[in-house]
Amino acid sequence: MSSANVLFMFVLILGPLVTISASNWLVVWVGVELSFLGLIPLLFLGNKYMSITKEGTLKYFCIQALSSAIMFFSGMVFFLDYSVWYEMFFILSLCLKLGLFPGHFWVPSVVSSLELIPMVLLLSWQKIPPLALLTNCMSFSSESITQYIILLGGLSALVGGLIGNNMTNVRAMVGASSISHTGWAVIGIATGSLWIYFGLYCLVLVFGMWFLWENSVFSAISILSLSGLPPFILFVGKWSVISNALIGGIHYMFLILPIAGTVLSLVFYLKFFYSFYLNGTASSSVGYILPLAFLNLTGLMYLVM
Repeated sequence: MSSANVLFMFVLILGPLVTISASNWLVVWVGVELSFLGLIPLLFLGNKYMSITKEGTLKYFCIQALSSAIMFFSGMVFFLDYSVWYEMFFILSLCLKLGLFPGHFWVPSVVSSLELIPMVLLLSWQKIPPLALLTNCMSFSSESITQYIILLGGLSALVGGLIGNNMTNVRAMVGASSISHTGWAVIGIATGSLWIYFGLYCLVLVFGMWFLWENSVFSAISILSLSGLPPFILFVGKWSVISNALIGGIHYMFLILPIAGTVLSLVFYLKFFYSFYLNGTASSSVGYILPLAFLNLTGLMYLVM
């Protein structure tokens, strides 16, 4: 990695830290933009098809610049002088930032043009500031706005499952999977399970992309682990969201959409599982077996307990 990329990586890491720790709205917005600007050059890391990546990066830049403008104006009015209409615009800007329904349309095309490392950065670390802002927004919103955000999360999980069934490219499939998992994470905001779920998702994503990088047969199982079924570790996150939602008094009707989205997502997870299982190269290396056992046994232990 060149010295310039090290500097951009530092800016990328600094952005969410500034956003989370700041108490002034202007500084919060600056932290979001630092993370965004630090990521743009890193999207070209390990690039093999420069023209495709340029197109995807330009699309990502335009959408994020638009959402930043909407977020700055609506957030300034929303936090200084509360207004429901400006809160709706603020939530819309965060949907564009996160790739959450109805701002999900850019995710599969942008993600499919990236290499694995930039893809992981885009789908994990880059989502921390918008999720933190959405958590802050929901902390003093009315019950109707909270239910509206939960509904957006459920629709996002469902739409992600529908989109993923039309994908034949593994990167685009991971993008569709991210739409679905972001919906679950947003529901986790209302139940207090956001960072548990999001942390487990990032962990599974990193291991899965590592196996894909090595073209190992274990990449099949790591892709299936994204489904969140037992005994995989992401089941812990989904169970935490569902159980806390029921304990917190959230109506069970709000959970029908994300559960239906999970069932739809399982179809394309199984499709890619069979493909990678039949085409992957076998390996008995402990370096593969240990993280794979971690992805499985943790969820199994939670299920037994």
